[in-house]
Amino acid sequence: MNMETAPIRRDEDGHIRHIDVSALMRTPDGFARLRAALDEIDETLPEDYDIEQPPWLICPATQRDSVTWKVRRGARVVETFAQWYRTQAPELRRRIQARYPEPRGWQGFYASLA
Repeated sequence: MNMETAPIRRDEDGHIRHIDVSALMRTPDGFARLRAALDEIDETLPEDYDIEQPPWLICPATQRDSVTWKVRRGARVVETFAQWYRTQAPELRRRIQARYPEPRGWQGFYASLA
């Protein structure tokens, strides 16, 4: 199967980048493969992390548009940081942005939290 049409697509480093759930569910073992893929994604993230650090510091090799940040533990990492960040005063937000600038691929992340 062509990698561009495979239900589970990976980056060059082997990490899962995209899951086409509807295509995966049309395969005989789709649910088991989906569960295994989600478990694999969770294993790329630490169980304990500093909620005051943006996601790119928690898992630096993972791009912003990766499925990692959209499911399970990754989604919790992003949402927990977003909730914390939104409670901070504007001056502290500016200091956070200065201390942890958005790397390439993450531009607009802070603005998306406003």
